[in-house]
Amino acid sequence: MTLVRLGALLAVALAAHVLAAAGAAATGEPGLLDRYAPVLVLHPAEQFAPVPVEGFIADSDLLARAPDGSWQPFAGPLALAPRASRLDQRACKAVDGPAALECYASAEAAHGAPAIVYGAVFRSKARIALQYWLFFPANVWSPTVPAGGAWQSHEGDWEAATVLLDAAGRPLTVGLSRHCGGVTRPWAKAPKRGGRPLAYVSLGSHALGFRTGVEPQERRCWPREALSIFDAFRQQLVDHAARGRVVRPGVVRVTATAPAWMRFPGTWGEDQYVAFPNNAPFRFGAGPQGPAFHTLWQRPFATPLGWRRD
Repeated sequence: MTLVRLGALLAVALAAHVLAAAGAAATGEPGLLDRYAPVLVLHPAEQFAPVPVEGFIADSDLLARAPDGSWQPFAGPLALAPRASRLDQRACKAVDGPAALECYASAEAAHGAPAIVYGAVFRSKARIALQYWLFFPANVWSPTVPAGGAWQSHEGDWEAATVLLDAAGRPLTVGLSRHCGGVTRPWAKAPKRGGRPLAYVSLGSHALGFRTGVEPQERRCWPREALSIFDAFRQQLVDHAARGRVVRPGVVRVTATAPAWMRFPGTWGEDQYVAFPNNAPFRFGAGPQGPAFHTLWQRPFATPLGWRRD
């Protein structure tokens, strides 16, 4: 064998190795997360896209509940905070409802952070679940557009999209979180853009869906007492989705333990509030916990498959 021929064969072998490595990377976990990351359509009036959590953490005080029930500063890192702890945005107050939107939006805009989602991969023998977690600095929802006298407000908002694949990496189902549950569609019937699932983000609540328009919320997501008040004021429990800005967020991979903030067991924000016309806002539970403390994370296959078919 001549040196020229040997060199040619080595070049071919090297090219084949490079192509094989590239193919493996494309079908590996980072490649899958990038390939199926959702494309988001925001409502024209929406002030938030999903952002990194670091800005919100920097703008917040870490508080722990003291034995007397008060909230006191906690000096340790997020990962070591007790379960009865919370991040509390310093400059803005959830009790101010729609009037606080500019405050939260300005605080986040000061960080100039790009839109991202946090991605995680789960595998079973027969399925692969790709989860994409979206963080919004504030949730200010109203049943009307623009917001009226009825509204719900809390700091920190986590939503999620799931793409279920078969063991070979072929997409089967898309699941989108909505309040205490979610909706699903077979991959073939889910809207897409550039081969990626398309999700419409509802104004204020950031509930995800497959279409625009007014979408009823599931009444089971609200306590009975709240439902009776909404009914008394004849306020509909609906979300509003419309075609506005299109966002193609980058993907940052997370696990249950990394980055360290994934281990934070407290709530992302102070208390949440609800208001009705001609009534002062009243406290209505706590803010949300982070991804690893949600049922969707703990049961990544059964949870989205249990959501209603859209």
